[in-house]
Amino acid sequence: MTTTGRGIRTRLLTAIILMGAGAPAPVAHGQGAPPGKPGADTPPLLRDMVGAWDVRQQMWFAPDTKVIDLPRAVARRRLIEGSYLEETMTLAEKSERGSFTRVAYLNLNTVSQRYEYFSLDSRAPQQMRYESDKPGKGGSGEVRLKGGTFVAAQWGEAKNVEFKYRLTLGEVQKDQQVVRLYLTPQSEGAKEFLAFEYVYTRQR
Repeated sequence: MTTTGRGIRTRLLTAIILMGAGAPAPVAHGQGAPPGKPGADTPPLLRDMVGAWDVRQQMWFAPDTKVIDLPRAVARRRLIEGSYLEETMTLAEKSERGSFTRVAYLNLNTVSQRYEYFSLDSRAPQQMRYESDKPGKGGSGEVRLKGGTFVAAQWGEAKNVEFKYRLTLGEVQKDQQVVRLYLTPQSEGAKEFLAFEYVYTRQR
């Protein structure tokens, strides 16, 4: 083999090795777990969240304001390849008024060891992205996720209100979980407040 030929072969082998090193190993996907089935590496929190849930929704427009009860909803959560959770939420009963679809995804990034969360709601179609403020340990305790900012086209009587947001995912206990969304208006002197609370109860 010529020197040129050996050089090309060496570069090809190097490229193949680097590509292989960058590719996720099968264990990173729940050790080959089929769709909807947890694998050995599926974080306990994700395993606990799988299933069909009844959801009570409540909201607040500002600190110390009266709570507003929103229509009951149902959420269906499933694992994808044993590695991340997909949630679809809709109204519990069919209704032309107030119907919505909310889709969310949750995973534990195996590189950064931080939880990542993404949601999109037809009631206010803006992408909401979050990341846990501390590396996750794969446990089932409460997870705190930091978000960015978004603009609400209508918030109470105000228009185009900018907020900073964050989310907490409570631990699943006795077939119940509480998810809370906190908002901070981006105006001088404004304080953070609980804006939405979702209480999940597993269907039997």
